[in-house]
Amino acid sequence: MLKQSNIIALSTMQNSRLQNYTIYYNNSEEYHTLKREVFTADCYYFETENPTPYIIDAGAHIGLSTLYFKQLFPGAEILAIEPNPGSFGLLEKNIFENQITGVTTIQAALSDQTGQEQLFLDETNEQWHSTASFHKGSWVGSQKTTSITVPTHTLSDFVTRPVDFLKLDIEGSEQKVLFEAKNSLHLIKEMHIEFHTHATQSLKKLLDLLEQTHKVELYKNTTPILKEKIHKTSGLIQIRAYRRSKTKLV
Repeated sequence: MLKQSNIIALSTMQNSRLQNYTIYYNNSEEYHTLKREVFTADCYYFETENPTPYIIDAGAHIGLSTLYFKQLFPGAEILAIEPNPGSFGLLEKNIFENQITGVTTIQAALSDQTGQEQLFLDETNEQWHSTASFHKGSWVGSQKTTSITVPTHTLSDFVTRPVDFLKLDIEGSEQKVLFEAKNSLHLIKEMHIEFHTHATQSLKKLLDLLEQTHKVELYKNTTPILKEKIHKTSGLIQIRAYRRSKTKLV
């Protein structure tokens, strides 16, 4: 059952069929954009021989990626983390209405400390909930935003055992979250990180951290990026990290 604080305004909620799922959402343009990325472009596709992989979906939004992972691996155990109350309500509704099992939802943001922080939400008429960020004006700095207080957890709070796949889409807080969890990263077999270029982040520093335990590939709009060219790269960058075979799980 949805918590009272997460009930969605029925006047704005819509739904569409997506393969075997019924998806509930508020912003049609946002939904169709994310649907193409997740279900058409397969941006989060990965392979594993484990029939019951443990997946952390950080920045789960309304649940499209969670449902995509369940389509790939029906036996997956998924931890879906989402701080935006509106998105979290839809996440829970999409899981419930599609009778999805094996998913634990947490209404919180990932940060470098456990506590509370100000989360900035889109205040324009477009209401792009997927841009919720710790940065005023969103990670791009130009969005009209309003703030709410949300609970925070660290990534290391949840990486206490081997993780088959981490999806990290947290709108410009990737570096501080991953550095906090640096002693746990060896437990993660594969990562897909959406790196949002921002003054508070350094792509080089993040790559130096990840390459201690993982082989790293960089992409922008599916085009590979050479590591020696990263100083010329801006905007949204996709990072794929594969744990090195000699990394010990201790």
